[in-house]
Amino acid sequence: MKHILMALLLTAMGASVNCAAAPPPANSNTLVWCGLDYSKVKMIGSRDFRQPDQIFPEMLMAWNGLFVEEMLPKLEKMAKSVRTDLRAVQERNQKASASQIDRIDGSRDEMVKPTHITDEDIAETVKSYKLENDSGLGCVFIMDRLVKAQATGCMHVVFFDIPSRKVLRSQRVCAEAGGGGFRNYWFRPVKEAVEQLPKMYKQLRAGK
Repeated sequence: MKHILMALLLTAMGASVNCAAAPPPANSNTLVWCGLDYSKVKMIGSRDFRQPDQIFPEMLMAWNGLFVEEMLPKLEKMAKSVRTDLRAVQERNQKASASQIDRIDGSRDEMVKPTHITDEDIAETVKSYKLENDSGLGCVFIMDRLVKAQATGCMHVVFFDIPSRKVLRSQRVCAEAGGGGFRNYWFRPVKEAVEQLPKMYKQLRAGK
């Protein structure tokens, strides 16, 4: 399975959807999907995340592969041109580790509402990406926390200008987890965040 996921991601890294092979001009409507970045995620809970050797990095790859398979078509409906550029995020995900698991429980106010990721962290993370695309509008989900006690996943949905790496919009989204199996259970918040993307994208394009 790991080899299949890697093949899927490697294909996606060089993929171009609904656009020419040449890099698009800076003023194009190209949206570049950069992936699910788990490099700063916290996995919080005493009753889950008990097999870290199967999470890091295998499950991070699985979630990114699932996004390409199931969610990328939704992005294609949203933007005139969509590309994928996943290598930078995959390299960061390779460095994620079991040290990001906190085996504690608590209230929603304690575990869900706060974020340990600052605006400065987001700006620095985006700036660090070494992308193959040199133009277009980048989009990345910087994963914040997966909280078992409240069955909630939070992430920062980030749009940025690829040439300048300037963050144009960052919005924290929290959504309910659910579904059969570890992979699907914690992928559901991502799916819920994707449902909000068209409105965010439209507002961004309109300068709101």
